[in-house]
Amino acid sequence: MFNVPASCLPSLKPAPRPAKIKDQQLRYFLQKDKITSFDALKPERNLQKQHKNLIISRSKERLVGLFITGYISECSLSVIVENKPTLCSPLTLSVFKNGISVPLFKTLHLNKGLRSYTQFDETVRLAIHYDIPFDKTIQNVVTLLQAHTSACVDTEEKKLVFLTRQLELLLQKQFSMNDDCFALQSYPKCNYEQFRDFLVLPCKRKLQYITSSIDKDQVLRETFDKVQTLQQKNVLLLVNEVQIRPTVLFSCGLLSGMAENNRDCKATSILITS
Repeated sequence: MFNVPASCLPSLKPAPRPAKIKDQQLRYFLQKDKITSFDALKPERNLQKQHKNLIISRSKERLVGLFITGYISECSLSVIVENKPTLCSPLTLSVFKNGISVPLFKTLHLNKGLRSYTQFDETVRLAIHYDIPFDKTIQNVVTLLQAHTSACVDTEEKKLVFLTRQLELLLQKQFSMNDDCFALQSYPKCNYEQFRDFLVLPCKRKLQYITSSIDKDQVLRETFDKVQTLQQKNVLLLVNEVQIRPTVLFSCGLLSGMAENNRDCKATSILITS
């Protein structure tokens, strides 16, 4: 036996310190806050305490919360939790305000994944104070109007189609041929720039380019050939140097007009008879 000095002996490891009360509370909170499955999701009591006029509907695969306004007949916010797991979350959450989807990338995980009650409460809070952008509001109105318009030729239907098209142009100014022809009917017999203050129309320079590039001879030939082909009759074309319409007229897919009462004008008045 050898006498080994105490300084050479390995020191005993101290016993681990007990967890602090704050750490225990944090673990308990995280465990309680975590959502593991759709069956474990039960936010009804908390929502009904914080919000009034709330209607909750629950099925096997979906939970829907409707936030009703003071008028009771209107729904300002709808929250939908679906049993669709994502890559990192067991559920999927979607929120709609006045029929428009609310972006949730700041509060939720990938693919709108929901895994904690804290995320759920924060998402609802942000959605309530979410201001819908102007372009999304207009797009929603356009979608609703298009759903109620048909191919009828009724006067009210024509007005509704015109308003819908104006709202579309307000979002994205991509003018079609019909839009250009509508603008040409008002140019230049009115103050066009003042007219553009109330309607979405092409710029004045574009209309000037269109009117200067029109081949009147080709327009007359196409008009003559189309009438003769459609009706299968012999027609008589009368041309007179009398001013009829100082603007362009778009009808039946053909563009004609822009006549002036002068000597240089080749065709100012056209009469087709059979």
